[in-house]
Amino acid sequence: MKKINRFLSAFTILCISVSPAYSEEAAEELQSIEITSSRLKTTAKKYAGSISIITEEEIKQSGSTMVEDVLRDQLSIGIFKQGGVGGESTIRMRGADAKSVLVIIDGVRANGNTTGSFDFRSLTTDNIERIEILRGSQTPVWGADAVGGVINIVTKKGRGTPTHTLSFETGNFGTFKETLASSGTLNDIDYSVSASRTDISGYSDFNENRTAESGGRAEKDSYENNSLTSRLGTSFSEDGRIDFIGRYTRSNSDVDNTSGDQNRDTEIESFYLALPISKSITPWWKIKLTPNIAYDANEVDTASQQIFNRTYITDLQNNVDINENISAVFGVELRTQNARNSGRGFTENTFNQGYFLQSQFDWQDRVLLTAGFRKDISDTFEDSLTYKFEGSYNFKQWDFRLRGAYATGFRAPTFNDLTFPGSGNPDLKPEKSKSFEIGMDKDLFNQLVRLELAFFNIEFEDLIAFQTSSTPTLNIGKAKSRGIEAHVGIQLPHNLYLSNNYTWTEAVDEIDDIPLRRRPKHQYSATLSHSWRNKFFTQLGVRARSGVLDNSSGSRTVPGFATVRIAMRYKVNKSLELNARGENILDKEYEEIARRGTSDGAVYGGFTYTFN
Repeated sequence: MKKINRFLSAFTILCISVSPAYSEEAAEELQSIEITSSRLKTTAKKYAGSISIITEEEIKQSGSTMVEDVLRDQLSIGIFKQGGVGGESTIRMRGADAKSVLVIIDGVRANGNTTGSFDFRSLTTDNIERIEILRGSQTPVWGADAVGGVINIVTKKGRGTPTHTLSFETGNFGTFKETLASSGTLNDIDYSVSASRTDISGYSDFNENRTAESGGRAEKDSYENNSLTSRLGTSFSEDGRIDFIGRYTRSNSDVDNTSGDQNRDTEIESFYLALPISKSITPWWKIKLTPNIAYDANEVDTASQQIFNRTYITDLQNNVDINENISAVFGVELRTQNARNSGRGFTENTFNQGYFLQSQFDWQDRVLLTAGFRKDISDTFEDSLTYKFEGSYNFKQWDFRLRGAYATGFRAPTFNDLTFPGSGNPDLKPEKSKSFEIGMDKDLFNQLVRLELAFFNIEFEDLIAFQTSSTPTLNIGKAKSRGIEAHVGIQLPHNLYLSNNYTWTEAVDEIDDIPLRRRPKHQYSATLSHSWRNKFFTQLGVRARSGVLDNSSGSRTVPGFATVRIAMRYKVNKSLELNARGENILDKEYEEIARRGTSDGAVYGGFTYTFN
């Protein structure tokens, strides 16, 4: 490992000394991307809330093959992984737990019905065009479970002459990944498809340095992943369009428990399908109908836990341009959810209706005001009315924008909260929240420096608190989360670009007066990105976060840590591209969750071959 570290250190110095980076044009293009997850027609540059967009090119720059790793550098996002490469991976945002962060994949709600959260462990970066991250409550737009924010993943759309790619990567821990993809236009149909296979011998899911504590022993926990993605679309009449978007994943992983059990095998299967149809009724009225299906299954072979979730949604959205300054969106979301736990012997269904209305006033690219309301009706919990107000003012002469938002939100009880044998409580109420934020964006030194700053505050009431496996879950909690998000992007000499993200979060259980579990107070990431003659691309990254409480009683903590990574790509010619990356290159020993294993220093390399 020392030899690897010495090599990567020398390689890093070489890359920094010869490479330049991002362009102002790329930054401007990023700001002009239209945000689909806001429902209203607006761009990242105008959006009055807090938003980050990760493009396909940025994903390539990072070298990451899993979405969870791409998200680690983002503001207010904390990733917590249950050990090895196949361990459960969930997210916190702005102090809200994983059940309060809504993940949308091509318009499909992907959070599980039983747990309420989304497990990122099997989601690859294959065929992703961009990832939109809306921080702060989006409940008035998307309904329950979006108190902390929304992560919207958009599959790539095919364009131009059909192009095909073959990719291969190998590296430490017996890693092999093969990907075949194709995209383009055939006659009147645009398409983008991919298929990938990943095999990893892995490292111990249970921390090998702690095995003596429980009598277990370290051993490799393998992982395999098969993923298929597709997006087919065509236009009809003058302004109509229909798409067929699907994503399927099947993975298998060894997952140790805290006593080092080596015989647990977890199989995850997920399937998301959307059929969005859009058509302009008049020059000022456009409708979009999106029927979609989400399915996921989680099977553990040595435990009484066989979980199956299905969600069927029909979403009707109407966008109306009232005049050149005022636009609106209104519609309805009908959602049927089903969950079955064969090991625990329960099957549950629920039907939800959501009616939403938003209006936006946009005046001369200076003033942007938005108001939104949503009514959610469910047959399992009380009705909820939520609302949101956002506004921004752009001082063009100073390259300065001031923005703010206020919103209410709620998190619906999950099927586990309501019906799990022994602890379920059918009388639970939804968790409620009130939040506000104020922020500013400023360009300095002739747009060589970009500064984004935001303060947020969220108050939670009626928090759903698990007691014991034999005691009903109750609405007894009350909590507050507040924090500061700061982004500084610097265009350095020789076209080097440095991006810095820092988040300070104070999330406290107001009943017991202790920090909420797994909410780091400090998080920081920095990436230095650059390219040389549009042929050689490198990125050096640092991630750091402070320690966290790891249990609700406050008796167990996990220390803070910092890791360093590096990635590079080299275009040999128009057809062949070589890539390499190093993860945790200083070989730091650390934990994200107590007693769970993490990767040692590792190096990966491969190629991508493109042909027509």
